[in-house]
Amino acid sequence: MHVGVICEHSDPGRGGAERYLRALAARFRARGHRVTVCARTGPEARPVRGWPPALRPGYYAREFLPFLRDEGAERVLATVPVPGCDFYQPHNGLLSVCIPAHLDPVPAPWRHLRRANPVRGIHFAVLRGFEDRCYRPPAKVLALSPRVVEDLAGLYPDARSVLTRPGVDLGRFAPGGARDGPDMLFVAHNFRLKGLATVLRALDRLPDRRLLVVGRDRPVPHPRAEYRSDDADLPALFRSARVVVHPTWYDTASLVVLEALASGTPVITSMRDGNADLAVEGGGAAVNDPGDDEALARAIEAVAASADPGRARAVAERYGEQAMLDRVVEVVCGSAS
Repeated sequence: MHVGVICEHSDPGRGGAERYLRALAARFRARGHRVTVCARTGPEARPVRGWPPALRPGYYAREFLPFLRDEGAERVLATVPVPGCDFYQPHNGLLSVCIPAHLDPVPAPWRHLRRANPVRGIHFAVLRGFEDRCYRPPAKVLALSPRVVEDLAGLYPDARSVLTRPGVDLGRFAPGGARDGPDMLFVAHNFRLKGLATVLRALDRLPDRRLLVVGRDRPVPHPRAEYRSDDADLPALFRSARVVVHPTWYDTASLVVLEALASGTPVITSMRDGNADLAVEGGGAAVNDPGDDEALARAIEAVAASADPGRARAVAERYGEQAMLDRVVEVVCGSAS
């Protein structure tokens, strides 16, 4: 079968979504299918207008969709809201849910000003209009977490959804060695959204612990926090850390949770993470309020004291990368409902 994929970026080193799509395309090909990718940037970039950003889904529908159909694509999967696609996989979750969440950690005066900004309001209203059309049958939504399934059921009861959780490379991320690394490990490229401010306040309540932050955002100084921008040693850091902290204000399905569990390390996230259920099942915790540093500090102490690497790894082993990609291939190519 010939499958077309529409995405915003195809740059190999850009981020987790791009790595996921490259692995998915490779899996389609390994299963004997042909894949054609259309993106605005990267190796698979095709000429398309990019401004104003709110109208990009319309440009993709007008330029990419006809190209893919002319090339013989029988099914089209989009990760951006392109009306007319056969399968929509919203990597950022539903816009109606994730847009407000991105402003929650912003200080109150700026948060209110940004919410009242009419240009911003028009921008997201237009994007939501495109997305609304992607939730109408016969299009099918590939939901990355139970949270997205629940959000869809509440906001778009007629939408057709299938749960297709992302997977983790169980070979690259695996337990091993002594737990002689950081007391607390925080991994993210968007420090504000992923809750670093809460983690630092919790660190103030835990005078005997130290924090290692890995990510390419701007460091926030703290006497017991170390920062690294290079994430090449992530597997070793996950294996050696005592606990991973990730009190995110919003995550569709955090890969950090799966990578930590696969490494045998418990993880503390928030209930706003689509993988919160897996974190708890693997011996970690999920705080109700991403801004509650007191609750986070209590959870860190409790989880670190009762860590069970085998329990964490057992949860991750149900979500191996190849098995999860095969699930998407089966859904898109018609072997599963």
